Amino acid sequence: MKKEWIREIARDIIALGSIPFLILVLVRVLLIEKPFYFYQFLIAGIIFLVFMIIFKYNLYAGLGLIILVFTNLYYDELRFTVFSILVYIGLISSLFYLKEEKYKIIKGILFGVISSGISYLFVKYFFQL
Repeated sequence: MKKEWIREIARDIIALGSIPFLILVLVRVLLIEKPFYFYQFLIAGIIFLVFMIIFKYNLYAGLGLIILVFTNLYYDELRFTVFSILVYIGLISSLFYLKEEKYKIIKGILFGVISSGISYLFVKYFFQL
């Protein structure tokens, strides 16, 4: 019973790196009056999904990282940053707990970093931030 409860919590935490959660964040960011934040999320998500089709890695590890990076850039608040990093560590730990393939998790993180970097630089250049 306890092990099943832990598995459920792990799956719930992993959902924070899902496509529906990214769409929820995108809609929220679309409502603010700073369009470059929306484009950062959107471009990083598209790049990430294109890479995923080609290279086959863990979706949740990468999308979770993209959400982590850009929400922290938006809020720019140390307490939120610490909290969100802890949640992301929980997401990665949950993936390992549920026995996802290690190399796919690592590749997901790597391509999340790459997608976030490309998106950040592209939007920064385009909006001259």
